[in-house]
Amino acid sequence: MRLKLLAKFFFLALMISSCANVKQIDRGRLTSKIMQLDPTPHESIFLNEVNSFREGAAGGSSAVGGGCGCN
Repeated sequence: MRLKLLAKFFFLALMISSCANVKQIDRGRLTSKIMQLDPTPHESIFLNEVNSFREGAAGGSSAVGGGCGCN
C-alpha cells in the first residue's frame, strides 16, 4: 500500500515538473534545426540509401532501390 502511494506521488511530481510555459519570444529558438530529433533528415535518407546499396538488399528502412546501385 505504501509503495503504491509512493509510486503515485513520484509519478505526479514527475508530471508536474515536466510542464513549462514558453514565452512567445523564446519559441523561435525551440524550432531551430538543432532542437529537432533529426537535424539533417536529407543526410539520413542518403546514408540509409548508401547502406542499402552496400549491403546488396533493400527494405527495412526508408531507402528504396536495388542492390546494384543503378537506382
